[in-house]
Amino acid sequence: MTYTKISDYVIWAKHLDGEARDRILALKAGEVLRLSVDGVPGSWRKMDDGRDGRPTPGLRPEGRTAEFWRELYKARRGDVVSVELADGGRPPLPIYPPLAKTETERQAALDAFLSLAGQGWKSDGPYGPRDELYDRE
Repeated sequence: MTYTKISDYVIWAKHLDGEARDRILALKAGEVLRLSVDGVPGSWRKMDDGRDGRPTPGLRPEGRTAEFWRELYKARRGDVVSVELADGGRPPLPIYPPLAKTETERQAALDAFLSLAGQGWKSDGPYGPRDELYDRE
C-alpha cells in the first residue's frame, strides 16, 4: 500500500512509490488498472501518450470511479489517501486503444495504401467535349 495527496483530477505515478508506481509506469497508453483508493476499488486508465510520443505517467479514473474521484477532489482536496492494487498484484489485462499499433504495422498499412495508386479505372484516350461525355445535344 502507498499513499498520495489529492491534488489533481488524475493520479500521477511520481506521487506514488513501490509496486503501484512500477505498475503504472509499465502500462501502455489506454491499459486499465484496478486500484483501491481510500478503500474504494475502481478502474483507472493509463493516460494517452503526449504529442511528442512520450508516455504520460498518470492514471485517469473510469466510469463510476471518475464520479468518486471528482467528489473526493472537491471535498478533500489536499488530504492524503491510501492507494493499493485492487487486483491482488496480477498483471494488467492487455487492453489497448483501437489505434495503438507498432511502427512496423503502421508502415505496412501505409505501404498497402500507397500501393493502390494507379489501380483504378483509366481511360485509353481523350474524353472529348463535355456534351459528348454526357450525351447532350
